[in-house]
Amino acid sequence: MVTPARQIKGDCQRLSMPYLFVTTVQYSSGKYTFTPTDLISKFPYLQGAKVFGRIVSTIREGRTIRINEDFQFKIDKTPSVAEILELNPLKRLGFPLPSEVLLVVYKYEEGQEPKVTEFPIMETGLLKGASTPAFEDEIKRILKEQESGILLEGTFFHKDLEKCKATAKEALISFEQENFPPTKTSCRRIVETIKSIVGGWKTVDGSKSLCEKLQGVVNSSFSFASIGGPHEGVATREETEFLLKTTMSLLLYCNSILKGQRATTEASKI
Repeated sequence: MVTPARQIKGDCQRLSMPYLFVTTVQYSSGKYTFTPTDLISKFPYLQGAKVFGRIVSTIREGRTIRINEDFQFKIDKTPSVAEILELNPLKRLGFPLPSEVLLVVYKYEEGQEPKVTEFPIMETGLLKGASTPAFEDEIKRILKEQESGILLEGTFFHKDLEKCKATAKEALISFEQENFPPTKTSCRRIVETIKSIVGGWKTVDGSKSLCEKLQGVVNSSFSFASIGGPHEGVATREETEFLLKTTMSLLLYCNSILKGQRATTEASKI
């Protein structure tokens, strides 16, 4: 039996994730293009779609040159060619072509104006695609330092947690700048919001025990975040990084629970 295209797309959205891959960008007929074979093989529903992501870096004379700028591209249906749209960071920065570049994609849109809908490529992890040895160190750095930021960009938040996205971005920027007290303050605000939501839950995924343990983790994280952030105390790199990772994990996990309506409250049981 042939699986309907919509079903394939739904399955891919649940199982895929922000996608990190290497490709060669070329210049032809006034356009910046690349061949999206690897991308389309993983996510066939992107054929003909407008895709959003980030140009992470390129390699020049054996050196990694960081770009870290958002970009958009459109994948033509016939032939399969991806054209980078304006505003094009590679064009603006004057990079010589052809160039191998490291890209990450995290969402796409369907429809025509004024009815355009955005979809995440996925929200729960970062998938590594085609690569070359020249980018291996850069990819390892991203997986260690920037994965949370990439996941954040590709996540669609439940309305109860939507405001936390901007606060999470502030926390990540502060940490990158090694400004640890503001990082902890931002984390505390996020966990405080999560605490107010989770405190009213009675079960998660049908389990009262799981719900109680989650509430315990949230309460402990809130207490931990109250030291050295807005209040007097230590704020070292190690414990700030621990708090930041814990906060991001809680944010994404609770967002998934809310969007999937996997928690019950006293009111929902009546």
